[in-house]
Amino acid sequence: MDWTPTEMQSAIREVVGPILKDDPAAWQALADAQVLDLESELDIAALLIEVGTTGAHVPALATLVLGAPIRRFGTAAPSGSILTAGLIETARRDPRRPSTRAQDGRLYGQKICVPAADVAAQIVVPTTDGVYVAAMADCRVVLQQGTDGDALGIVTFDGTPASKLGGDEVLDWWLPRIDVGICALLLGLSQQAVAMTATYVSERQQFGRPIGAFQAVQQRIADAWIDTQAMEVSLWQAAWRLSAGLDCAREVGIARFHAAEGSARVLAAAQHLHGGFGFDRDYALHRYFLCARQHEFLLGGAEQQLEALGALLAG
Repeated sequence: MDWTPTEMQSAIREVVGPILKDDPAAWQALADAQVLDLESELDIAALLIEVGTTGAHVPALATLVLGAPIRRFGTAAPSGSILTAGLIETARRDPRRPSTRAQDGRLYGQKICVPAADVAAQIVVPTTDGVYVAAMADCRVVLQQGTDGDALGIVTFDGTPASKLGGDEVLDWWLPRIDVGICALLLGLSQQAVAMTATYVSERQQFGRPIGAFQAVQQRIADAWIDTQAMEVSLWQAAWRLSAGLDCAREVGIARFHAAEGSARVLAAAQHLHGGFGFDRDYALHRYFLCARQHEFLLGGAEQQLEALGALLAG
């Protein structure tokens, strides 16, 4: 593959970063900049990296990735509309094996930990009879709070009217894109954590010199940097093959494993090297740590990803 960023990816990095730093107005500004209409997996990954880097509170992953089947298999939502998906149930964590059912165009069941449940207009719902889309206004929603403080929701379907998007072909198209989107977000969070930590250890003084001058600190942050490199290379390889329509199950599995395991190590190292500052809720690293932990385990953490990858390689 060609690792050179495309013109669009470069533009996303230049334009989106400043927009996301203006958190309260960011979502509308993204819509005005027409970056919420991206379709290429490479471009969406570039956007999600910026979301991670800035730590912005915007439903980009929910809308562009979790809600993607609506645009692909259904009716395109208006630009700026917030979308989401119900992937998890109380006793079932695999979207391919849900207990939520569909009957005569109506849904029955419940999804938990639904992102952006307080603001989303539509929700994608895997059921025993395929993948459906429903209006959030027709669902009963009880708000939850995520590990990172963002709003989630318990969404209950009790005869909720819905339209079918398709069956296994939707899941086969959709689930790898969710994994790649998570990888991109975790990469952005991890890269920023390394950058913040490098700045901190170069300024924090101990025994008359910066703590970054001590070998143990240098080794720790070097290991974190290496983790981000593995995350980045595996992400772009997976995103490129996915975008090109090539077989990418192995590459996506590798990227997802590196993202889950690498982000956990990077953020833990960042917290430790910051000392007490890392746990100060007024300091940005605290949010990066919690956001990474929440997304690390979405659809399975490092151990589950390694098991799935092993099963794939074993045929």
